[in-house]
Amino acid sequence: MYLTNVKRKILIASFLKPVNDIRAFEKMAVSIAKNNRYEVYITGYPSSVNTSTKNITLLPLHSFKRRGVSRIVGRVSVFNLYIKLKPEVVIVNSPDLLLVTMLYKILFGSKIIYDIRENYALNLRFQSNYPMVIKHVLASTVRMKETICSLFFNHFLLAEKVYKDQLKFLGKRYTIIENKSLDTTKHAGSIHTKKRMQFLISGTIAKEYGVFEGIDFFKLIHKEYPESSLIIVGHCANSKTFDLLKNIASKNSSVQLNITKEPVPHVTIEKAVLQSNFGLLPYLPNKSTDGKWPTKLFEYMAFHLPIILQTNSTWNYFIEEHQAGFVLDFTNLMHYSNQSFKAQLHSNYYEKELPRSIFWTEEEPKLFNIIDNLVN
Repeated sequence: MYLTNVKRKILIASFLKPVNDIRAFEKMAVSIAKNNRYEVYITGYPSSVNTSTKNITLLPLHSFKRRGVSRIVGRVSVFNLYIKLKPEVVIVNSPDLLLVTMLYKILFGSKIIYDIRENYALNLRFQSNYPMVIKHVLASTVRMKETICSLFFNHFLLAEKVYKDQLKFLGKRYTIIENKSLDTTKHAGSIHTKKRMQFLISGTIAKEYGVFEGIDFFKLIHKEYPESSLIIVGHCANSKTFDLLKNIASKNSSVQLNITKEPVPHVTIEKAVLQSNFGLLPYLPNKSTDGKWPTKLFEYMAFHLPIILQTNSTWNYFIEEHQAGFVLDFTNLMHYSNQSFKAQLHSNYYEKELPRSIFWTEEEPKLFNIIDNLVN
């Protein structure tokens, strides 16, 4: 029996992600708040976009530098928020907050859920954001922290199916809640433009995600369609990659950049999607992305944006079965003729009804059940 006059407090604790991050706010918080039994709070990095809705309160942290002492101070601020708010359930999604969240549970007995969006240790080890020795030390530190804190956590949410095989500390206390797309009635631009097409690379902009191979692909297209353009919009944390992209764009007016070193509001990416004719997902083979499904694959499909995707056994059949685009090897474009490109660029896509499996509504009931079981 529920106490209808008392709403239970749920806190979604982000750190480097913006306070109105789409998974934390628009998906999880909105879903949890629907049943009117919970008051949901979200903390995270400050955002320039103001959002609010019933039963949800955003509590942005003060802006801080992402490296150094400021990052430690940020963790203390989150712990102080725990003490002040005293939530019954904390959904934490950042390795930075694992120790302070574990301490809060020890002191106050709250239920803790770790929302694992990435295999963070694997990312650190196999991506190029840090020098060799440092990235291996950081990867080992993160894995040790996750393993120790896992003993105190009640449940784990996995944004990718592959994590259940990669993460040995989970036991059986996990539920796969993939980062599917929100439903939408909006559709991207028509692909049948004969001379001018806009290509898009969005989201996390990184060398490992094939941004430079995507540019090489666009250059090949641009020779045949000189009025076409490529827009790159998103979060580029690596300074070297950031500077290289700025240099490329300065020499090529058909490559347009909207990248920042901070997370980009999702509404900015959505606007670019709606203006584009093709979304490029030139993911390079890398152990940090093996077996994963890019969130933007689902989002591009939801907006009916045709996808050109790096060939990969994980998703080839899915793209082809649902007529969502085509796959190719971005690492070897030499064997693709212009005639091949033309035929695929002017094909008809999304003639079938989209599968419901790409939408967040398929994941939502699982989240309801977890929260209800922990609280009640």
